[in-house]
Amino acid sequence: MISGSISTTYQAKINMWEALSEFLVERRDDLIYGELLIISFLFSLVMRKIRWGIVREMCSGLIGISLIYYFIGWKLLYSLLIVIFNIIINSVVKNRYLPLISFITTFVYLGFLRAIHLIGFPALVSHSNAIQLIMTLRLVGLSFEIADSRRKDETKFDPQKTRFIKEPSWWQAFLYSYNFPGLFTGPYYTYAVYRDVVDNDNIMEISVWEHIRWRLYNFAWSLPAFILLLYAFPLEMMRKDEFFNETVFYRISISFLIFLWMRCRVYSAWMVAESICVLNGIGIYPEESCPSVGKGPNRIDILKEQMNRKGTNYNSEAIRSLDICSIELNTSFRGVIRAWNRTVQFWLANYVYKRVPRSVGMLLTMSVSAFWHGIYPGYFLSFLTVPLCTLAEDNILSIVRKDPNDKLPLLFTVFWYIMRQLGFTLMASGFLLLTWRDTIRYWNSVYFHVHWIMITVIVFSWFYKSLMISAGSKKSIKTDIKMASNKTTKWIELIVYHDIPRKRSIILRSEPYENKIPTYLLIYFLKMFSACEEFVENNIFVFFICCNHQTIVVCQNIAYKYICEYR
Repeated sequence: MISGSISTTYQAKINMWEALSEFLVERRDDLIYGELLIISFLFSLVMRKIRWGIVREMCSGLIGISLIYYFIGWKLLYSLLIVIFNIIINSVVKNRYLPLISFITTFVYLGFLRAIHLIGFPALVSHSNAIQLIMTLRLVGLSFEIADSRRKDETKFDPQKTRFIKEPSWWQAFLYSYNFPGLFTGPYYTYAVYRDVVDNDNIMEISVWEHIRWRLYNFAWSLPAFILLLYAFPLEMMRKDEFFNETVFYRISISFLIFLWMRCRVYSAWMVAESICVLNGIGIYPEESCPSVGKGPNRIDILKEQMNRKGTNYNSEAIRSLDICSIELNTSFRGVIRAWNRTVQFWLANYVYKRVPRSVGMLLTMSVSAFWHGIYPGYFLSFLTVPLCTLAEDNILSIVRKDPNDKLPLLFTVFWYIMRQLGFTLMASGFLLLTWRDTIRYWNSVYFHVHWIMITVIVFSWFYKSLMISAGSKKSIKTDIKMASNKTTKWIELIVYHDIPRKRSIILRSEPYENKIPTYLLIYFLKMFSACEEFVENNIFVFFICCNHQTIVVCQNIAYKYICEYR
């Protein structure tokens, strides 16, 4: 009897260790990432002992190259080739097409590497892919910074708020490309932010432990949560036939829990990655210099005045990739998007969205983001769902009235928070399942519920606003005009009279700065409100909003009235 009990206990222990071993083997890539982060963290502690910036610059670059070779071997050549190419074009191409050439060639090369296994070369996967992603951002971003600095004499800018880099030598560009903080997991930082550390021999005298402490607190809960949730709800569950025999509620619940461990995985990794940057002094700026994500300080005068001065308060906002509280608690799609992977969003906004015509900006930015992440169909399916969700959100928020404290009704807030969770859970499945077959199979099993809900919200919002406009009588319109501010009424009339876009732009340029604010609210507000009429001459939809008024319907009625009278 006792012998049988001992045998059973022994067998249970064997089974437990076998399960643990199998679990660790399956997560081999995560273990290697963990090793990378630990080694980088230890190197960062050593780097804090080095005062001279040029020594730190050279050591950080050599450490980056050494770590790449140690972990992926001769795949180091994949990144080396494109780094050398970009260094050459930065030196040879002196015209304004430098960023375009760098952008196209670097992204085409990234796409080629993702298919290189088809011609017999080692595949670009896992760690080698992550390195190439960061390298792409750094190289293209550097070409834009160089091009902007070359054109600074042709640009009007405020020297107190804007700065340009000194064009780097070939070896400085090379060492920046391989600088080990952020090289394997991010965050992305510009060459200007990098030079702020290299050119400051006293940067290591600034205490950074308060900026690391809260990140390690987040790491302390997110890592165990990731391991436990991953063990209980592995991704393979969503690929098994048994999973699709369960109820829709079960399938959505499991995908939600899988998305939760995905977030915890990112939280734990990026908290360490950000801490590595902070230890190296990257992204540490005086609070009063108003540092922003990716860019760094927005008040250059205060930066020069307060950096390294005794008693200065610092923050690390410039390399903060995640705002975990907003990701978990924010009720809006846009709020969560802004809080996630913020340094990459800065890169996309600064080097894609702001550099192309506004009409194609959003579509092109989403396409570049999807291609940068990978060429799997799941990425594109997820990214193409984002505009649908944000469009629905913009429309529903335009008809929901806020209370006097500018807060949305509690019932609506709870409802939209659930919609937001459902939306990102569905989109995350595309990132995790990757293939067209697996992603569409899951989305079909939950009846594309997010897509249908968002389409319903959009149609309902448009229908509701159309009814409100139709219900506006002539008497109510006159009352509305009296309620609106005189300045706003004047601008609506002025803009409608000058229907030709060129004349309208001349008006905008010639008017004093303080008069432009209501104008910008009135013209081309293309997403928030759909109550409009099409101008015959130029087929441009112009959306009007009245300033200083609480009722959206009133604003729409005023705009509708003026358009009808002056067309």
